[in-house]
Amino acid sequence: MRVKDGRPESFTRTARKAQIVGCAIEVIAEVGFAQASIRKIADRVGIAMSAVLYHFGTKDNLVEAIIEEMYRSTLAVVVPAVDAETTAADKLNAYIRSTIEYFGNHRVALKALASIGTTHQPGDGRRVDQLGLSPGIAEQLVALDPTAILQDGQRDGEFGDFPVASMAVALRGAVTAVVDKVLREPGFDARAYGEDLVEIFGRAVGSSR
Repeated sequence: MRVKDGRPESFTRTARKAQIVGCAIEVIAEVGFAQASIRKIADRVGIAMSAVLYHFGTKDNLVEAIIEEMYRSTLAVVVPAVDAETTAADKLNAYIRSTIEYFGNHRVALKALASIGTTHQPGDGRRVDQLGLSPGIAEQLVALDPTAILQDGQRDGEFGDFPVASMAVALRGAVTAVVDKVLREPGFDARAYGEDLVEIFGRAVGSSR
């Protein structure tokens, strides 16, 4: 729960903000960011425009909340999946599968994020990829970097010899590449793609499994 002026937000306020964020994602995905006015978002929620502005102040703040929510929801899927495994090979597989699963199950949110990314210009001069990164979120996002898994696998002898930094870049690129397929092809089988990546990168890192 976020803290405002040193006081925790009420459950009701937190729930209303989450509802607004969810409806904003739907509206942006449907009509595009440029056409997703505060009024349209308020109408989708079933509240007055003033209520949206009361909770977020500006559309920029609402966008920041949307992006932060997507980070949080990604972390909620990927981190437990990776932490549940004990070997580097299994953690790597869990990282791939859970990230692909998240993308495959959040097509609407990805569509909204894509529209924000190509249309929104933050009023404070930041880039879109700098939004939603509160200190807590930024710290947690380290868990979405596979570098540590690759390093641990090499140290423990599970993985072969390869440049970890380059492998991590290739892995992140292959995983996030599914986003374009998910957005362009509604019937795309993200799960099958994830299994292909498990096989491909299992061989690439020299996993014995």
